[in-house]
Parts: sequence; C-alpha cells; structure tokens
Amino acid sequence: SMSVYTTVSADDLDAWLARYNVGRLAGLSPIAAGIENSNYHVTTEFGQFVLTLYERLPAEELPFYLNLAAHLAREGAAVPAPESDRTGALFSNLNGKPASLVKRVTGQPAMTPTAEQRAAAGEALARMHVASMRYRARLTNRRGPGWWRQAARAVRPFLTPAQDELLAAEIRFQVGYGKDKLPKGAIHGDLFRDNVLFDGERVAGIIDFGFAATDYFAYDLAVAVNDWCSDADGA
Repeated sequence: SMSVYTTVSADDLDAWLARYNVGRLAGLSPIAAGIENSNYHVTTEFGQFVLTLYERLPAEELPFYLNLAAHLAREGAAVPAPESDRTGALFSNLNGKPASLVKRVTGQPAMTPTAEQRAAAGEALARMHVASMRYRARLTNRRGPGWWRQAARAVRPFLTPAQDELLAAEIRFQVGYGKDKLPKGAIHGDLFRDNVLFDGERVAGIIDFGFAATDYFAYDLAVAVNDWCSDADGA
C-alpha cells in the first residue's frame, strides 16, 4: 500500500527547495514505508535526501523532534541531521504540511539481526542516551500511563485471564512506582528493528523520531529488549 498522503510534484518541490543550499532538484520518488507521514526520496545537484511531510504531528511539537535529531547528530550519535534552510529553520510548509529535509542514510534494517548487529544497536542506543542528556527541550510522552491503560483495554479480549491479571498488576506497579531515581531525558520511544539502518554490521542511522519524548531511558531499553532480544516465538 502506498503511504503518501500528500502529493508533491517536481515543480512544487523545486520551488520549496530554493530555501535550501542543496542545488536544483534532479529526482523525486515516493517511499512506500511509514504510516504516520508522507516520505519521498529526493535527489538534488548536491546529494540525496529524504523529504518528510508531517501528516499528524502537531506543528508546535515539531521543533522538539527536529532539534533533537540535530542535537544528536552534532553530538556524534548515529542520527541523520535535518537540513536547515537559509533562515536556519528545520521545517517549513510544503503543500499545506510542515516538511523537513534530511540527508539520506544508505543502509537497511536488519529484520533478523546477527549478534553483532544487536550489540551495535545497543551501543548506538547508549551513545544516543548520553548525547540526549544534554538536550534541554521537554515533551511529555504521549505513550505514558494513560495510554498504557487504554492499550491494555484494547488487547484484553486476546488475553487469557492469567495474562490479563499480569498486565493489570504490572500497570498498577509501574504507575505507583517511585521512578524519580531513574535517569531521564529525551528518548527515541520507538527503537524497533525497522528504525535502525545498518551498513553491514555498523549502525548507519537511527531514524523516525516521531515518538520521541522526555521520559526514563529505561523506556527505550524496554522497547529495544522486547524487539531485539527475543525470538519469533517470544522467547
């Protein structure tokens, strides 16, 4: 299924690209992946980029995500930096949607990762957390306790009574737990296998910061452990 919601023509894009120092447009093709945004591969005289039009993210939250990616890239984390236009802005409207341009990372997700790739993903996550401790902006995690309860209700019909009780007890424990001692900062929030691109065994780029927020670093770790450290049968 095509995941482009907002159509962009070469003429539309060429005019918008005049804000950037990336040269004239040479090529444009839609990217089928992604459910939240419209994405295009863009080739210009000076390089290859990914154009993202944000379909659902509120524009007032965009600076948190884009400045975070820029901060992490500056600090040496494996995160592709958003391009700033001639005014220094990291996004502006294109066909009625806020849009940004990011250098294209050459790499592929490892959907059946090797032990080396898992270790590399863990190291990249650690470097990202160290860098994000120095990021000042704050954004409440929309995947917090309220969302946990809502998601638990949605999966309840598929659970055994024992699983249902385990989930309910865990949510009670997590909500009541004094987490103040745990280290906190800007987290990725969505570090599944498809959001880490590899060039061989090396992490080429961590992408898709649409779920980033301020929360406990353990949240990222929990997502990563569940996806990267389990087999297809859940073991």
